[in-house]
Amino acid sequence: MVRIDGTYLLMADVFSGQRLLCFPLSYYNGEAYLLGIDDDYCAPFGNPITDFGLINEEKIVEEIAKTSPEYSASKMYWSNYRLKRFKLDYGKCYHFIYRPRFLYTSYLDARESIPNGILSTELYEDLPVNNFQDYSNQLRQLEIILSDMAEVFKVVAPHSDQFSVYGHAIRNIIILACTELDARMQSILANNGVKPRRKYFEMKDYFKLKGPLKLDEYELSFYRYSDLGTFSPFSTWENDELLYWYQAYNHIKHNREKHFAEAKLFNAINAIMAYAIILIAQYGYRNNLWHETVGKIIHIEKEPKWDIEDFYIKNPEGQIYIAYPFQ
Repeated sequence: MVRIDGTYLLMADVFSGQRLLCFPLSYYNGEAYLLGIDDDYCAPFGNPITDFGLINEEKIVEEIAKTSPEYSASKMYWSNYRLKRFKLDYGKCYHFIYRPRFLYTSYLDARESIPNGILSTELYEDLPVNNFQDYSNQLRQLEIILSDMAEVFKVVAPHSDQFSVYGHAIRNIIILACTELDARMQSILANNGVKPRRKYFEMKDYFKLKGPLKLDEYELSFYRYSDLGTFSPFSTWENDELLYWYQAYNHIKHNREKHFAEAKLFNAINAIMAYAIILIAQYGYRNNLWHETVGKIIHIEKEPKWDIEDFYIKNPEGQIYIAYPFQ
């Protein structure tokens, strides 16, 4: 295998798949490094592996054995192994786009093989929040919207039978939630160097986020209101068309008299959940701020499963943020 710049993962099923071992390798400054473990993050350590004009698995196994003596250097020890390249190099991340971080110990703890490179979400870890103030402000705004919804639930029973109920307070919730959603989507696109196709960003621009953020794969619910069911507001998003609850937002904002009946509970809940999803898709949710605030109200029923190659690798000296290659 000819050396290619980038960061790789050596995935090996030892002893017929009894345990999955993963060793990350990174190539930079013209040299190859094993990425080891220091507390909870991966970092370069030890002497660089310089003899990599041509790379072969036997050489990599030998180097791993030098660094980790508990693993045999014998090729017979490894029943099956392959190199898998990360999409981003060591320490790099996209602006305001969530990915789980590669946590070395999570893989060593996995007792079963990872099918097709997909790790159970139970083993996911998140990078530390890089913009604490912005994240805190966004969660506070979501808390305010949820508080407004709690007031509605004092007079409208939180049950699916009430989805068609509409009113002024519900209209205000839809407008506020969708306004915040617009702002977050615009921010993600702008920070990644995307310009609107027209004068201002609109839904056709926002649609670019669906795939990279896997927005349609999230499903949320309310802890206290199980009778409302679960919500996946982006699941029907196809071909950059307006989502029904977002279309209702446009109607009740610009022509309340004609479309007031669209200010219904069902649209309000979907708007709230969409705002929550866009925050999760930026920052993750495995952090104290989330759990201390909206994490007590909103339950994440389903979330995307990421291929290992999508994961971020934490750099203790600070992450390098780059633009996502939107088409």
